[in-house]
Amino acid sequence: MIGKILGKRYQVVEKIGDGGTAFVFKGMDNLLNRHVTIKVLRPEYVSDLDFVRRFRREAQAAASLSHPNIVSIYDVGEEDGIRYIVMEYIQGQSLKELIDDLGRLPVRMAVDYACQIAHALSKAHKHGIIHRDIKPHNILIGEDGRLKVTDFGIAQAVTASTVTYSDAFLGSVHYFSPEQASGGQTDEKSDIYSLGIVLFEMLTGKVPYSGDSPVSVALKHIQEPFPKPREINSQIPIAVERIIRKAAEKNPENRYISAREMSGELSNFLNGKENVATEQLFTPNLSQTKNLNSNKKRRLKPIHRAALVAALLMIALLIYGVLTLRAYWIVPDVEVPVVEGELLSQAASILADAGLAHRVSDQVVSDLVPAGYVISQSPAAGRVVKKGREIELVLSTGPDLVEVADVMGKMVREATLLLEGQGFAVEVLERHSEELSGTVIAQNPGRGHRISRGSTVTINVSIGGKPFPVRDLRGLNLEDAKKWLELFGLELRFVAEDDSDTFTAGQVIDQIPAAGELVQAGTLVDLTVSKGPGQPGLQRHEIQIPTNDIPVGEEVTVIVRDAAGERTEKFRSTGEQIVTFGLGSGEVEVRWQNNVEIRNFP
Repeated sequence: MIGKILGKRYQVVEKIGDGGTAFVFKGMDNLLNRHVTIKVLRPEYVSDLDFVRRFRREAQAAASLSHPNIVSIYDVGEEDGIRYIVMEYIQGQSLKELIDDLGRLPVRMAVDYACQIAHALSKAHKHGIIHRDIKPHNILIGEDGRLKVTDFGIAQAVTASTVTYSDAFLGSVHYFSPEQASGGQTDEKSDIYSLGIVLFEMLTGKVPYSGDSPVSVALKHIQEPFPKPREINSQIPIAVERIIRKAAEKNPENRYISAREMSGELSNFLNGKENVATEQLFTPNLSQTKNLNSNKKRRLKPIHRAALVAALLMIALLIYGVLTLRAYWIVPDVEVPVVEGELLSQAASILADAGLAHRVSDQVVSDLVPAGYVISQSPAAGRVVKKGREIELVLSTGPDLVEVADVMGKMVREATLLLEGQGFAVEVLERHSEELSGTVIAQNPGRGHRISRGSTVTINVSIGGKPFPVRDLRGLNLEDAKKWLELFGLELRFVAEDDSDTFTAGQVIDQIPAAGELVQAGTLVDLTVSKGPGQPGLQRHEIQIPTNDIPVGEEVTVIVRDAAGERTEKFRSTGEQIVTFGLGSGEVEVRWQNNVEIRNFP
């Protein structure tokens, strides 16, 4: 596969992984000049036409997802029986590799990573896409620290075609929900369960259930109680343990309602907010009226009777007023919905539907949350408040954007230092160009673009023009030779003179580099020009050196010792014979690698 070009644009560069369903390669998009990840399905899946149709449908659906924490799918194709997916290339490592390196992750790092994964799941679930294979192996960490979840939609196609627990799926079974392990119906809450397992592993360095076979692990998910994370790592806060255990409830009804709700609790922990108990509404009891019994009957005077009626009327009006005001002031309770991770307009609509108002209390820079989306809310999601309560929202202004400097025409070292000084990572690609070797001839993004710190800027650096074979200049007069060199961008360094019985005065009799040797624009060339006959009677002999035993591309050194003295020429073997010349008689010595061959002439 290495070197193969798929879809007339994606060149396979190197193999970087080997999964249960696909081989993973690093590739180059020759059209857009960027690195990509190419996943090629294993042959056993390619031959299953039903799986292929399902796979293509799910991959195309996943390609519609656009989120900072989801690996983008660029293309899906088929060529010569090869089914492949072209995806965003992430320079970094998988979460599984990080856990293996560190053993346990720091608490805030693990919670932050889980929060990013939850944001990705919330986006996918909103579009009706369930991952079904959330595990550290499918989560990539970029050089900027941002997590990217990969294989959305692909796992769904695989699961539908794979109903047996084989060793190939042992890694996935460790993260299966009980309903997945029992072969039941799966939905968004299966992904939430798997995320709980991933957070457990990040904080403890191990998975909650292990066994000798996939079946034994699956049974433990169904039957055994979930282990307490704090018994393995006492540094885990109680609030975080509660989040893990709620996400990993065996009954889906007892888990988080949505990934968005789980991300809300994770965000609360990161922001130092504790979940508080439901607000209680205390309503004072009405005082009971005393029954006034008069044991003594007496006649009331008319004035007294009128006063009594007036008093009773006042009491009735007072009671009516109290009841009316009580009905007016007794406001119903509502539960605060999760709006973190939502666009402001959508968050306002969700709160309005719940009978709540909103206010933007702050706007802050965030590399994780896109501009205009809600970062946090107060009161937190799940709190019970009075209907009409104003919910304070903190919005993201997006990442800290920096304008990319113009490095066109600068030397590669200067350009790299300038861009790194702005906080960018720099990727250097070499290209043939007529520009001076070592200078920047292209950059992406270009000047004026504003991108976040930590992003990668790619610069193309000239390595000179494409090599070409120098022509045989012998026999040309010096002026014609100069014109040819100038035409092809070669530079004449110096001109020597020597006697020649073969070439007339002024003609080129020797050159360095030799004829046929590959050169680039700017290469220095030395010429030897004839002074005319020196020693009469010396005959010029053509020397032909076969290269059948010399590997193509090997450098060959030829030393000629003749009546004119000794001279050395260097050639690059092309498979064709090497041709030089000698004056009178003498010998020629041919060297390549550790081989030396001497022959006489004529």
